Amino acid sequence: MKRRGFFKLAGLTAVSLAAGGALAACGAGQIPANPLGTDAGEDGAAPSVAGGPSVAFSSEVDVLVVGSGIAGLSAAMAPAEAKRSVLVVDKLDLLGGESYEANGVMRVAGSAVQQRAGLSATASSEWEARKKELEAAGATDLEFSRTLFEAAASWADHLANEYGAQFADPAEYAQGDRNTSVLLPKDGLGDMESVMVPLRDGLVGKGVSFLTGLRATAFILDEESAVCGMRFVASEGGAVTDVRARRIVVATGGFASSQPLVHAYTPDRERVGCYTVASMGEGQLLCAAIGGQLTGMDKAAPLTGDLPQVSAWGLFGPIVAVDTQGERFAREDGSGATAEACFADERGLWWTVFDHALSESSQSRSIAQLTSKNAKRLVGPCDSADALAEQMGVPADKLAATLERYNDLARAGKDDDFGRTLFLEPLEAPFYAVKQLPVRYRSRGGAATDEAGRLLSAAGAPIPRVHCCGAVANGGSDGLASNGAFGMLTGQAVVDSLAEEDAQEGA
Repeated sequence: MKRRGFFKLAGLTAVSLAAGGALAACGAGQIPANPLGTDAGEDGAAPSVAGGPSVAFSSEVDVLVVGSGIAGLSAAMAPAEAKRSVLVVDKLDLLGGESYEANGVMRVAGSAVQQRAGLSATASSEWEARKKELEAAGATDLEFSRTLFEAAASWADHLANEYGAQFADPAEYAQGDRNTSVLLPKDGLGDMESVMVPLRDGLVGKGVSFLTGLRATAFILDEESAVCGMRFVASEGGAVTDVRARRIVVATGGFASSQPLVHAYTPDRERVGCYTVASMGEGQLLCAAIGGQLTGMDKAAPLTGDLPQVSAWGLFGPIVAVDTQGERFAREDGSGATAEACFADERGLWWTVFDHALSESSQSRSIAQLTSKNAKRLVGPCDSADALAEQMGVPADKLAATLERYNDLARAGKDDDFGRTLFLEPLEAPFYAVKQLPVRYRSRGGAATDEAGRLLSAAGAPIPRVHCCGAVANGGSDGLASNGAFGMLTGQAVVDSLAEEDAQEGA
């Protein structure tokens, strides 16, 4: 009998893809006895997934990374630098995943670029403030969040020094106690190319291979039921590709785009649209199919606006968020607060009102690009609150009262209504406004891991050869920098485990 006849597949069925599989009816980490819904043949050959062919490996690598977002690419760094063979596979046609769609705000304190700008803040000094933000956002594993926050500076420095990633001068947007733990790409909000492209190109230069347009559908198990590879199916044509790997890093992102999984775990978010279509939860389902534990998936992640960069403007300049009645309803200096409040109160949409101060701020590039690209959502310039209200379609008297009240609070230096602290500054005509809708952008919870990113079973034991990092894992989803740090730490753990394995085999 040929050796490949013993290989088995544990992965996604057509049912699980369409309806969230058995996870909708099972507790965290609980899966059916046979997640494929099929049985092995009499000769011991592996069952196929959705009628697919038997296993036939087309390539073999030391490390297989599934997903090319910031977590996945960061996980590839250490193995590539250790001269291990690395393959990164993504289901999209372009590398970078949803990280290219991010607003670019990275929560980092103490990096070299920040120190050169004269910022004395460190992860230790900034942790309590960051902790409050994470608690408000729904994070639960705060100890691990702290680990990632403390590692973020090393991650940013490594990207800059080893790969040529470019960051903006923090002196342009960090003054006093403002944004002392924020790092932005070279050209500010939205410029993820300045980070992602150098990282990708640097990995290529170190020998990393990339494949796109391939969706992971099953782990491949050997005759001892240990993971030894991954099956992929081409997005176009359905061709099957089987890859053997000594270690697999799952970095496929969250499940915010999966209506079945949102229905199963966070049904209160079901009525909100999703920002992208990429975060379908395949990684969580795949990990569960090999006995991995899923945890925290019922923790609703904060929402954002469907123009994420606009949602972050309040971190860098004065804005006022008003609803369809022209009334203020939330603090504006947090990227998710307005979206969350808009959804919770069923306001439908909101307007971000701003003036020349924002247009001339450190993020002038983002403002110019976003307003040009979304001209149909922009109103202004308007020489008065009444003119602005007319173009927005909101009650003029209420909008005028709102702006007058906000300006009074700004001049007094204290937001008694909503507690805003950053850029509490008056707005002056001419006024502008941009319309936004709340959307699902991230999810919380996912595959349970240890600090080395090793996938844990329902019993809490590591599942050999499988790691997870980023938003696919519980403990991910705290932002770009934390997911990058998560990937970096996971990649180093993979290198260490391979070295240990080689030493044992050579003994």
